[in-house]
Amino acid sequence: MAKRSLDLSPAPVMASWLAAALTVAVALCMAGRLAAEPQTRAFRQSFPVAAAGRTLRLANLAGRVDLVPGSGNQVVVDATVHAEASGAGETQRLLQEMQWVRGQDTKGREEWALAYPVDRYHSFFYPTAHGQSESSFWSLFDTSSSSTTYRGERVRVYLGRRSSAPTLYADLRIAVPRSCFLALRNLVGTIRGGALEGDLALDTGNGDIHLDAFAGQLRLDTGSGDVVLGVSRGETSIDTGSGDVVVHQLVGNASIDTGSGDVRIAKVAVGKLTIHTGSGDVTVHEGAAGSLNAGTGSGTVRVVGVELEELLADTGSGDVEVQSSLEHTRRLTAKTGSGDVRIYAGPSASFDVTADQGSGDLSVQYSDAVLRHARHRDKVVGARRGDGRTAIRIETSSGDCVIGPRGGGKGAN
Repeated sequence: MAKRSLDLSPAPVMASWLAAALTVAVALCMAGRLAAEPQTRAFRQSFPVAAAGRTLRLANLAGRVDLVPGSGNQVVVDATVHAEASGAGETQRLLQEMQWVRGQDTKGREEWALAYPVDRYHSFFYPTAHGQSESSFWSLFDTSSSSTTYRGERVRVYLGRRSSAPTLYADLRIAVPRSCFLALRNLVGTIRGGALEGDLALDTGNGDIHLDAFAGQLRLDTGSGDVVLGVSRGETSIDTGSGDVVVHQLVGNASIDTGSGDVRIAKVAVGKLTIHTGSGDVTVHEGAAGSLNAGTGSGTVRVVGVELEELLADTGSGDVEVQSSLEHTRRLTAKTGSGDVRIYAGPSASFDVTADQGSGDLSVQYSDAVLRHARHRDKVVGARRGDGRTAIRIETSSGDCVIGPRGGGKGAN
């Protein structure tokens, strides 16, 4: 058996030593870079509350935003700027340049924006978007980013380090007086708020939005992130490209749209509520609604313990479940491309149901309901109970439908 021989000639050994030395040097350089902490500068700026019908608009590229109740006729913004550049001089320059400057947003409206040097840099690094420290080693491998037009320039914020992108972001604490008209644009970062009221619009490209309570007109928009509201009273509009929406109590009127994510709404007292998600479950739990329109491209729609006047529940693929007395319901429509429909009503429910089912059966579990059958077939296609004051329309391409009393009770027909 031939023996392998080790090549100990000077050239390969020298190459190995050089490779090892280079690796150590790069590691030390990276470690020094990662160990450096950004420098900070804090300053305060006050803005007069805009006159009725006019909106104060603020813009920031990256950072955490905390909204707190304010007083008087001033919106007070405390900014903490974090910066780290290739040298100490450039770092200090970045810190000092960050002031509020007047400009226009992408729609030509007046806006106060923090003066990120977009004329010199077209990208910035925001290290805390994932809750990681500035010195996180793993940030080197994060390739995610967000982009926008800011102060007339197209810029990008990276969540992982780039040699050409300095660390630069601003954490904001904004005191919002009552009845203030405020619009905030924050490209990357979480927005949190306490109990607020007035007219508020929050827009973030990448970040969660959490508000304890709001009263007034509220508009929330996030490209990617969850939205969580404690209590919302008034007119509420929520739009997220990807993320869950949770509202613990909703009063007034609301429109909720998410491209991908679950929507969970509780304790509703609404005139009109519209919910749509491209992919995800929709749940509305407890309360009363004049008009409820709930739809999902793929997912289950559940309306539980809600007194309704009108309901449209629509899912491309998934089940529809409704639990309501139907005492005040004039019209209920449930549509599913593929899935079952279950309606559990009160003992005194009075309805007239019509079912259009490509494949599936209709089961009416009220023994005193009068059934309608398809011509020349035994298939049940409708039923009437009492005076039929609630018009129920069922449409399924593939799926069964059950209508019966909550908690069972009277036997099925």
